[in-house]
Amino acid sequence: MPRDRATEDAQDLFTRGHKAFDARDYQEAVECFSRAIRLRPNVSEVYRMRAYAYLEMGDRVRALNDLDQAVRLKPGDPQGYADRAAELYAQRQFDQAVADCDRALALDPKRVELIGLRARCHADGGNSEAAFKDFAAAIAADPANAAAHRLFRAKLYLALEDYAAATEDAAAVVAADPKNAEAYFLRGSIRQEAGDVAGAADDFSAALAVKPLHPFALLGRALCRLVTNDPLSAAADATEFLKLMPGVIRGYEVRGRARKAAGDFDGALADFDEAVKLAPSAIAPYAYRAAVHYARHNYGLAIRDHMEALKRDPRSAGTFNQLAWIWATCPDPDVRNGRQAHECATRACELTEWGEPSFLDTLAAACAECGEFEDAVKWQEKAIDRTADDGRRAEYAERLELYRDERPARSAGA
Repeated sequence: MPRDRATEDAQDLFTRGHKAFDARDYQEAVECFSRAIRLRPNVSEVYRMRAYAYLEMGDRVRALNDLDQAVRLKPGDPQGYADRAAELYAQRQFDQAVADCDRALALDPKRVELIGLRARCHADGGNSEAAFKDFAAAIAADPANAAAHRLFRAKLYLALEDYAAATEDAAAVVAADPKNAEAYFLRGSIRQEAGDVAGAADDFSAALAVKPLHPFALLGRALCRLVTNDPLSAAADATEFLKLMPGVIRGYEVRGRARKAAGDFDGALADFDEAVKLAPSAIAPYAYRAAVHYARHNYGLAIRDHMEALKRDPRSAGTFNQLAWIWATCPDPDVRNGRQAHECATRACELTEWGEPSFLDTLAAACAECGEFEDAVKWQEKAIDRTADDGRRAEYAERLELYRDERPARSAGA
């Protein structure tokens, strides 16, 4: 018995749409699928395929609408729920994504990869207990994707600052697959956050040995090299990162800091200028640029940048502290201002509930500049008591002796 003409035309359009999709001509695919739907509006698979095309085009609203329609037309198809769960997760609608994972698994318990997706939904939605339970189940039930599940679990451990557990998961993936660049990168990120800079640098290098164009491994290693006083290598890594990701502000910030550390003030200013241009509402680029101006003894420009930072974040304790330090210790008498230093230092301490030793040190310098040496001694002693850094304690102790002799911090070239 011959098929009716509309069915034949709809099938032809679906086939053409599928070919266009495979050829990455997503606009043509959408047009073909849409015409097929007008002829036969009750075929679930066509809506799903058009949703895939919309996703490739970045039209997530229409994609989700089509996935909804696919589920309505074929509620017994686990694929519809699985597809919609993935998109709901991407749109951060975690509770709805979990519900779709549950429906798909109820229809087809063999879709064990959805246990991992459900775990990520729980993790990103803040339900860590349920996430850990699902990650464990996914690792056991889905060995083909166990490495991916372990890495996602490691990220959750990292977010919870359980560095030992996070490292264990990342290390297990490395041991099972020594060519897994993402595992090295993640373990490097964990070690970096935990303070193991040398270990982090080694892992970032291992990631780059497997994947030489891994941008964030380059950036991570640049930060490690910056911390370990290798600014030239740090700047080189940041430059390679920016070749791969030229619009990322963090790359300019890191390279600018490395260039400043290497004494390349012109290069550092160029980087921080670009960072300001890319993110004019962020305060960090202004603070970094101010530090370069300060190093060049351009105190007025440094103050201007810190004031710009305060406009963007009027509660930035660090910015108040930096302004106070310049006004309290600047060797230029036309710039120095003890009263303003005292006001800013006090505000920095208030914002941190008087718990940051370096801010207390600045307040002591401001008091000394105002001639209030008794208060300067008091605050400097508190700064010394509250710091565990031996280097800083020695530095603070030197200034304490100045204040006891009723001399301001600037008299020692501070």
